[in-house]
Order: sequence, then C-alpha cells, then structure tokens
Amino acid sequence: MSRSDEETEDQHIWRVLSEAGLVEIPLEEFAERIKDVKHIVTVRLLELLNFDTDLQERESAAYSLGTLKGLELKLLANAPKPPANALKPPDPSDL
Repeated sequence: MSRSDEETEDQHIWRVLSEAGLVEIPLEEFAERIKDVKHIVTVRLLELLNFDTDLQERESAAYSLGTLKGLELKLLANAPKPPANALKPPDPSDL
C-alpha cells in the first residue's frame, strides 16, 4: 500500500511536522527553530560525508537541508517589514 492510499500529501506533511514538534510553536520562534534544525542536519551530513555511509542517507540529509532553506526563504518573504522610518538614522534635532 502506498502513502497516497493511506493519507494525502497534506496529511503526511502535517503529521511529519507535528512529530518533529514544529506545529505548535509560536510563529515568532519558527525561524529560530528552522535555523537550529539546519545546524543539526548540516552536522549530520558532514558526519555522513566523512565516513563511507549509505548514499541514501546522505541524499536524504542534503534534500532536507534544501527543504529547510526553502522554508526559511518563505518565512523571510512573508515576514512583516519594519516601518520605513525605523530604517532611518535618528534626527540630531530629536536628541
């Protein structure tokens, strides 16, 4: 029986995210959690590359890094932008 017979792709993604503890974290913590997971996967990938290990596990780790980077980019694209005046240096007359 294939995964599609058991659950839809959306259900599968939701289940995997839930099992990873990424569903119920506050939105403002999500970017930091992705950064932490990227670090862990990177360390693991380096370990796999340094030893003669299963090619499938190396490919899986590399694919995971790509997916995490995609999530990170989506978060950045949808992040609230700071007000335009927040980027300006303070006016000396205000000091």
